[in-house]
Amino acid sequence: MPASSIQNNVRVPIKTAITGVAANVYDFVPETPIPPFAALVPIDPYFEIELIGRNTTRTRLNYVISVGVAYLSNPASLDNLEKLVISILAALPSGYELSTVSAPSVTQVGNTTFLISDIRLSVRYEQTS
Repeated sequence: MPASSIQNNVRVPIKTAITGVAANVYDFVPETPIPPFAALVPIDPYFEIELIGRNTTRTRLNYVISVGVAYLSNPASLDNLEKLVISILAALPSGYELSTVSAPSVTQVGNTTFLISDIRLSVRYEQTS
């Protein structure tokens, strides 16, 4: 039996779940994201080890989904960001532990300005061999 993988069992299901509500979804950190976007990013601590055994390792994996919209006018951008966050929260499958959504912040990437919030989530993962 092939080993399970974080890519296939954690990141791809999250990306698949939110693809329907965010125009551009990344399961990595893009150099230049295209808004509106959601990017799944590991955070510290990334792996919280719960069990290391001969054939099984259980961990808690921690991520943020960085959600961004174009920052053109503050009221419209904030409304767009809030709608995107709520849509993503509703689209996530069961089994994910959601904790907080950060306050919006204005972030410049290259020549583009985004309004961004981070959705913190965790998932328990079991690696088998």
